[in-house]
Amino acid sequence: MTTLSYFFIIFFFLLSSLSPRRVNSLSSDGKALLSLLKATYDPYAKSSSFVLPSWNASTSTPCSWQGISCSPQQRVISVSIPNTFLNLSSFPFELFSLTSLQLLNLSSTNISGSIPSSFGLFTHLRLLDLSSNSLSGPVPSELGGLTSLQFLFLNSNRLSGRIPYQLANLSSLEILCLQDNLLNGSIPKDLGSLVSLQQLRIGGNPELSGEIPAELGMLTNLTTFGVAATGLSGVIPHTFGNLISLQTLAVYDTEVFGSIPPELGMCSELRNLYLHMNKLTGPIPRQLGKLKKINSLLLWGNLLTGPVPAELSNCSSLVVLDVSANDLSGEIPGDLGKLEVLEQLHLSDNALSGAIPMQLSNCSSLTALQLDKNLLSGTIPEQVGELRHLQIFLLWENSVSGTIPAAFGNCTELYSLDLSRNNLTGSIPEEIFSLKKLSRLLLLGNSLTGRLSPSVAKCQSLVRLRLGENQFSGPIPEEIGQLQNLVFLDLYMNHFSGELPSEIANITVLELLDVHNNYLTGEIPSSLGELVNLEQLDLSKNSFTGEIPWSFGNLSYLNKLILRDNLLTGPIPKSFSNLQKLTLLDLSSNSLSGAISPEIGYMTSLTISLDLSSNRFTGELPETLSGLTLLQSLDISHNMLSGRITTLSLLTSLATLNISYNNFSGPIPVTPSFRTLTSNSFLENSLLCESIDGFTCSAHITRRNRLKSSKSISLVAVILTSVAITVVATWYLVTRKYRYESEKSPGMSVSAIGAEDFTYPWTFIPFQKLNCTVDNILDCLKDENIIGKGCSGVVYRAEMPNGELIAVKKLWKTKKDEEPVDSFAAEIQILGHIRHRNIVKLLGYCSNKSVKLLLYNYISNSNLQQLLQSNRNLDWEIRYKIAVGSAQGLAYLHHDCVPAILHRDVKCNNILLDSKFEAYLADFGLAKLMNSPNYHQAMSRVAGSYGYIAPEYGYTVNITEKSDVYSYGVVLLEILSGRSAIEPQIGDGQHIVEWVKKKMGSFEPAVTILDSKLQSLPDQMVQEMLQTLGIAMFCVNSSPTERPTMKEVVTLLMEVKNPTEEFGKTSQPLINQSTQS
Repeated sequence: MTTLSYFFIIFFFLLSSLSPRRVNSLSSDGKALLSLLKATYDPYAKSSSFVLPSWNASTSTPCSWQGISCSPQQRVISVSIPNTFLNLSSFPFELFSLTSLQLLNLSSTNISGSIPSSFGLFTHLRLLDLSSNSLSGPVPSELGGLTSLQFLFLNSNRLSGRIPYQLANLSSLEILCLQDNLLNGSIPKDLGSLVSLQQLRIGGNPELSGEIPAELGMLTNLTTFGVAATGLSGVIPHTFGNLISLQTLAVYDTEVFGSIPPELGMCSELRNLYLHMNKLTGPIPRQLGKLKKINSLLLWGNLLTGPVPAELSNCSSLVVLDVSANDLSGEIPGDLGKLEVLEQLHLSDNALSGAIPMQLSNCSSLTALQLDKNLLSGTIPEQVGELRHLQIFLLWENSVSGTIPAAFGNCTELYSLDLSRNNLTGSIPEEIFSLKKLSRLLLLGNSLTGRLSPSVAKCQSLVRLRLGENQFSGPIPEEIGQLQNLVFLDLYMNHFSGELPSEIANITVLELLDVHNNYLTGEIPSSLGELVNLEQLDLSKNSFTGEIPWSFGNLSYLNKLILRDNLLTGPIPKSFSNLQKLTLLDLSSNSLSGAISPEIGYMTSLTISLDLSSNRFTGELPETLSGLTLLQSLDISHNMLSGRITTLSLLTSLATLNISYNNFSGPIPVTPSFRTLTSNSFLENSLLCESIDGFTCSAHITRRNRLKSSKSISLVAVILTSVAITVVATWYLVTRKYRYESEKSPGMSVSAIGAEDFTYPWTFIPFQKLNCTVDNILDCLKDENIIGKGCSGVVYRAEMPNGELIAVKKLWKTKKDEEPVDSFAAEIQILGHIRHRNIVKLLGYCSNKSVKLLLYNYISNSNLQQLLQSNRNLDWEIRYKIAVGSAQGLAYLHHDCVPAILHRDVKCNNILLDSKFEAYLADFGLAKLMNSPNYHQAMSRVAGSYGYIAPEYGYTVNITEKSDVYSYGVVLLEILSGRSAIEPQIGDGQHIVEWVKKKMGSFEPAVTILDSKLQSLPDQMVQEMLQTLGIAMFCVNSSPTERPTMKEVVTLLMEVKNPTEEFGKTSQPLINQSTQS
C-alpha cells in the first residue's frame, strides 16, 4: 500500500475521533497498548523513551499517544505504529481487549511467532497490516469472520499452510496481500466471490501450486493480480478477459503453460503484462494490439512460436517490449517503428530472420535495442544514427554483413555496443571512438580489418574492449594505455605486430589481457607486473623474446598465465612462488633453461595444468613438486631433465602425465595414479625402469619388457576393476530385469497385466492440483506410450483429459518380503518437496497393493544421451548450458537439501531436456537421504548404471556424495567428447575415463578429445572446453577425497565463461518483484 493510501485511511479515522476526557488512571485500552512494549518498556519509568516516548503510563488516556486514535467514547479505534522496533516473540493477549479497533498497522515492527486465532475478535477491524515481520505458522481461518475488513496485509513474513477459503467471506475486502511467504496448497476458487477486491497479490510463495482458478475472472474491480515466483501450473484462464479494470497482471516465474489467452486483449485498462519465465506456448495473440494503455509487455523466457505480431504497433503507450528467449520466427515487423514512446525493445534469443527494419529508427525514445542470437542478415541500417537516446545495441551472434555504420557516432548516449559473431567487414569507424559514454565495445568474431586507431583513447569510459578473432593489423597503439577504466582487453587472433606497448601497465584496473595468436615481437614489458588486478594473462603464440619478467610475481590475483609458443629464454622467475591463486601455468614451446625452480612447488593453487614441455630445462625435479597435490595435468616432456621421478608419486590428483623425451632414471612409481598411465607418458627415458615396490628396479626385466610390463600392470588393474564392477552391476541389473519380466505374460501389454495388479483400492496423493483420476492415469499405461526404462521402472507418456501431459513411472515389481530398492519410499519422501529449476518435479503418486506409480512433469524434448547420439550439430553454448544446469541440480541435492540427498544414478539418460535445452535431473529411483535409518544398508547395494559407477563401489561400502561427483564427471566427458561412457564397438569397450587418460598421456593434442564438431570452433571456445575437460578429470579422480564437491564444480564451471554480461539474459524484469508479485 502506498504512503498516500495510508494517509487517507488514517485521516478517515482521525476525523471520527474526539479529544479524550481526563480520568484518574490509565484506561484499560491504554494498558492493553502498553503490552506491545513489554519487550522494551520499563514500568518504573515515566515513558518508554527508547521506542515510543509519548506512550506515557502516567496519562489517563492513550488517545494523544503517537499512532493512536480514539472514538468519542475514548475507546482506541486505530493503532498505526509501523517501523517501530517492538521485538515481540508473540502477540500479547491483552491486545485483544481492544474490541473497538478498526485499524491495526504493525508492519515492520519485528514481531515473530504465529498469528493467534484471537484476531477474529476484532469484529470492527477494517484494516489489518502485519506485513514485513517474521510471523510464522498458518493464516488463521478466523480472519474470515472479520466481515468489515477492507485491507489485509500479511505479506513478507514466513507464513505457511494453505490460504484459508474462509477469506472468501470478507465481502468488503479491497486489498489482499499475502505475497512473499511460505504458503502452499492451491488458490481457493472461493476468492472469486470477493467482488470488491481491487488487489490480489500472492506471489513469492514458491510452494503454492495448482491452477489459477477461472472463478477469479469474476473480479471485475481487480486492478492488480500477482502470482509471480510460485509453483502454480495449468493455463491462464480465458475468463481473465472479463477483468475490465485490470492494470497489472504479474504471472511470471511459474510453471504455467498453454497459450496466452487472446481474451487478454479485452483488458482495456492493462498497463503491465508480465508473463515471462513460464512455459507458455503458441503464438503471441495479435489481440494484444488492442491494449492502447499498456506500458510494459514482458513475455521473455517462454516457448512462444510464430511471428512478432505487427498489431503490437497499435500499443501506442508501449515503453518496454521484451519477447526474447522464445522460439519466435519470421521478420521483425517494420510497423514497430510506429511506437514513438518505446524505450526498450528486446527480441534476442529467437529465430528471427531477414534484415533489421530501418523503420525502427522512428522509435525516437529507444534506449535499448537487443537483437542478439537470431538469424538476422543484411546490413546494419545507417538510420541507426537517428536513435539519439540509444544506450544499448546488441546484435551478436547473427549473420549480419557489411560495414559498421559511422552513424553510430551520433548515438551520443550509447554505452554498450556488441556486434560480435557476425560477418562484418571493413574497419572500425573513427566516429565510434568519439562516444564519450561507450563502456562496452565488443566486435569479436567478425572479419574486420585495418589498424586500431590511436583515437580509441578518446573512449575514456571503456570498460570492455573485445576485438578478438578478426583481421586487424599493425601495431597496438600505445594510447590504449590511457583507458584508465578498462577491465577486459581482448585482441587475440588478429594480425597485430610490433611490440606490446608498455603503456598498458597504466591500466591499473585491468583484469584480463589476451593478445594470443598475433605477430607481436620484442620483450614482454616488465611493467605488466604493475597490473596488480590482473586475473588472466595470455601472450601465447607470438614471437616474444627475452626472459619472463620477474615482476610477474606481483600479480597476486592471477589465475591463468599462458606464455606458450614464443621465443622466451632464461629461467622461471623465483618470484612465481607469490602466485598463490594461479590454477593454470603454460610455459611450453619456448627456450627456457636452467633447473625447474623449487618455487613452482609452492604454487599449491595449481589445479588445472602445469605445462613446461618443449623447453631446455635441465637438472633434477625439485622435491617441492610433491606439494602440488591437486594438480590434474603435468607435462614436462621434451626437456633435458634427469634424476629420479619419485617426487611425482605424491601427485595423487594427476589425470595425465607426460615426462617423455628427457633423461630420467630409476624406478617408475607404483602408486594408483601411475598404474593408470601408459608407456606414452615415459617415452625416450632409457634409464627409467619398472619396479615392483616403487623403490628398486626389477633388474631382470629388459627395457622392452619393462614397457610391456607397465602396460600390462595398468591393463590388468583396469580389467580387474572393470570386471568386478561389471559382474556386480550385471548381476544387479539382470536380477531387476528378471523381476520385471516375471510380472508380464509373453505378448501382453503392460496395461493387460493380471487384473489383480490394478484392482482397487488405490491411494492417490497429489503434491499439487491435478485434473485427473486414477483411471485416467491407468488408461495411459500402454506399450505404445512407453518413453523410457530405468533401473527403477518404466516411464509412460500420459495425456490427461484436459490435454495436459505428464510422465508416469511404474516401479518394477519386487518380492513381498523385499524392500523395493528404496525406490518408492525414497522418491516420495525426497522428491515430493523438492523444488529446483533443474530437477524434474514430482506431481504425485498412486499405489495399490502391488503397483506403485509416480507422476512427474513431462519434459518434452529428449534426454542427454539421445541428444548426443542424434548426430545433431550441438554447439558449445548448448553443451555448456546443459553441463551447468545438471551440475546445479545435483549441487542442490547435496548441499541445499536437509538432510543431503544422494542421487546414485547420475547418467546421460537421467538428464532430461526441454525445447530450450534446459537440463532436468530425473529418475531418483535409487536416491537416498544421507541420514535415513537404513542409509548404510542401502549404500552397500550396487547403485547406478554400468559406465557411471565410481570405482570405490568395488572396494568399500562407505559411499558418499563423491560417488555422484564421479558419475557427473563421466557425463561431462560425454558432453565434451560426444562419446558414450562405454563404446563397445571400439576395441574391447574401453571406458571413457580410461580413453581420455590415454589420449592425454599421448602426443596427441588435448583438443582431439573434443567432439570433432567442436574442434574447429574459435580458440576462445576451445580454451573454455579444455578448461571444462580439466574439471571433468578432477571429478573422476580415482580417490573420492580428492574429488571436488558439486558446489565447487558449479563454481569452477561458472569460472569457465568470462563473467561478461553480454553472454547472458540482459533484459531483466523491469519491476520490483516485491511489489508486483
